[in-house]
Amino acid sequence: MAERLGQIGKLLIGIWIAGIAIAMFLVIPQYEGLGNAGRIVIMHVPTAWVSVLAFAVSAVFSALYLWRGRPVYDHYALAAAESGFLFTALATVTGMIFSQVVWGIYWNWDPRQTSIFVLLLIYAALFALRSAIDQPARRRQLSAVYSLFAFVTVPFLIFVAPRIADSTLHPNCAFIQGSACDGVTLEVGKIGLLGDRKVQLLGLERQGDIITAAVKVSEPGLSSETILRPSYDLAAGDMVARPEFPGLRYQLGLEAVDLTANSALLNIEAPGTGLLENQRTLVTFLAAIIGFTALFVWLLTLRATLLDVQWALAQREGSRL
Repeated sequence: MAERLGQIGKLLIGIWIAGIAIAMFLVIPQYEGLGNAGRIVIMHVPTAWVSVLAFAVSAVFSALYLWRGRPVYDHYALAAAESGFLFTALATVTGMIFSQVVWGIYWNWDPRQTSIFVLLLIYAALFALRSAIDQPARRRQLSAVYSLFAFVTVPFLIFVAPRIADSTLHPNCAFIQGSACDGVTLEVGKIGLLGDRKVQLLGLERQGDIITAAVKVSEPGLSSETILRPSYDLAAGDMVARPEFPGLRYQLGLEAVDLTANSALLNIEAPGTGLLENQRTLVTFLAAIIGFTALFVWLLTLRATLLDVQWALAQREGSRL
C-alpha cells in the first residue's frame, strides 16, 4: 500500500511540475519590458526558496543526530544537504540565463552571484569532509557539527550580504514600475554608474516645458557606447521619453532636472507592472513553490531511504565477517 501511494505521489509531482512548465509559456502573460525572459522567475525564485528550506531541514536533522545519535537522522541530514545543493545549482543556472537575456552577461560577480557561489562551496566542502573520513560514527558526528555551522551562513549569504553591497545585475527595485532606485544625479559633463553601465550627462536641451538630456551610455568593459535621450516634462513633473539601454530591456529615465545647477537625476527602471500583480502569474508562481517543495520532499525521502538500505546492507555484511 505504501509503495503504491509512493508511486502515485511521484506521478502527481511529475504532472504538477509539467503543468507549471506549460503554464510558464502558455498561461501567464509576458512581462512588459522583459518579454519571455520574465517567465524564468517562475522557476528561479521557487528553486532558491527550496534550497534554503533544504539546508534548514539538513540542519534540523543534524541537530537530531547530535542529540539522539541515530544513523537515520544523519541519512536525512545528508539527503537534505544534497537536495539543497541541487536546488541551489538550479537557482544559479536559471539566474545566469535571466542575466544573459536581460543584461547581456551570464556572470559578473554580482553580490548575489558571489554569495550563492560561496554557499555552493560551503556545502561542497561538507561532501568532501564526509568522503575524507572512513569511520562512520566520526563522519556522522563531524558532518552534523559542520552542517549546523554551515546553515548559520545561509541567511547571511542569501538575504543579508546581497543587500549590503550594491547589486549590479540582480533586479531589485528595477523590477518595479516607477523604479524606487536612488538613481544618480549628474552635472553636465560628469560621469556616474547605473548598475554596471557607465553614464555621462553630455547636456540638457529645453523646448518649452520639455527637457531632453543627452546621456552617453557605455557598456561594461567599454565594449560599446551610445547616446540616449530621455526627457522630462517640467509642467507635469513626470518623465516622458524613456529609451532602452542597448541590449537590455530596461529603460533610462530622467526623473528630475535642476536647470540652475545644470544637473539631472537619471535612473534605471522597468517599464511594466510587477510580475505577480497578474492573477494567472501569481497562481502559477504559488503552484511552482508548492511543486518544487513537494519535489524536494520526494527527493529527500527517496535518498534517505537509499542511505538506510545501504547502511543496513553494510551492517549485515559486517556481522557476517
